[in-house]
Amino acid sequence: MSLNLRCIDLNLLLVFDALMQEQNLSRAAMRLHMSQPAVSNALARLRSQLGEPLFKRTARGMSPTAHAQVLYGPVRQALNLLQLGLGAQEVFDLQAEHCFRLSMNDYAQAMLLPALLERLKAEAPRVVLEVQDDDAQSLMSRLAAGELDLAIDYLYFDNPDLCYQPFMEEELAVIGRAGHPAFAGGLTREGYQRSQHVLVLPRAGRGSPLEIVLGSARIQRQAGLHVPHYLSIPPIVARSDLLGTVPRRLARYFAAIYALEVAPLPVATPPVQVSLIWHRQQELAPGLRWLRERLAQLGTALADGDA
Repeated sequence: MSLNLRCIDLNLLLVFDALMQEQNLSRAAMRLHMSQPAVSNALARLRSQLGEPLFKRTARGMSPTAHAQVLYGPVRQALNLLQLGLGAQEVFDLQAEHCFRLSMNDYAQAMLLPALLERLKAEAPRVVLEVQDDDAQSLMSRLAAGELDLAIDYLYFDNPDLCYQPFMEEELAVIGRAGHPAFAGGLTREGYQRSQHVLVLPRAGRGSPLEIVLGSARIQRQAGLHVPHYLSIPPIVARSDLLGTVPRRLARYFAAIYALEVAPLPVATPPVQVSLIWHRQQELAPGLRWLRERLAQLGTALADGDA
């Protein structure tokens, strides 16, 4: 469908964006500081200009049509670019209300969020964080659509629209219950391979760095259990004969709590590189630039053992 942009009131796209995010007329009106009738009228005008229905009323609110879903990505990108172009030189107001949407796994949440929240409370007390699922399949599309501001992840996507900043490196360690025979005299490669393991499920068909490294070293782990998250592994291995391979910081933290045996991975491996990932359309956004700087400071403190 070809549209004449001169016929489109761009202010209506802000209404569309709010409705897509809230999928509720009342909440969208509150977000926009408009009345509900004004939002309804704006939606009717946009529907008339586009010649397509955009939402269906349901018992739960406003459900976007298939056409609205297709339209949302380009509209969100366009609004982001406009905001950047008009406000790239602004300084982030530390006293303003702001919500950053982050993606990270359960281990990163447990390790980073307590220290990060302490820093935010001291410096920008009205900033709120919204932590989303680290679903690998939708990560690029959420960053591109502006539904996600920043990801903290070990994944790499061959996409020129994504920006990467090294955040921290993770060494891997092996954990097991106290008295586990595999640790007697030191964990060996043979003992590692003979044991059964708790494995973290792959994300959208992508193997973890551990699986890639072990595959290149031709080490096979016997799967005794598959789980979706790292934080469930320590209590599981503490009460079973399974071994778990986890980030070294996680192993050290839970070793005392669960009386775990901890040993280095019995094969030479490079550390796992964790990065901050964002879309290039957010490169100059003052708030996100400020947050990346704070996270970089936190990554340095964690590496030095000061956080």
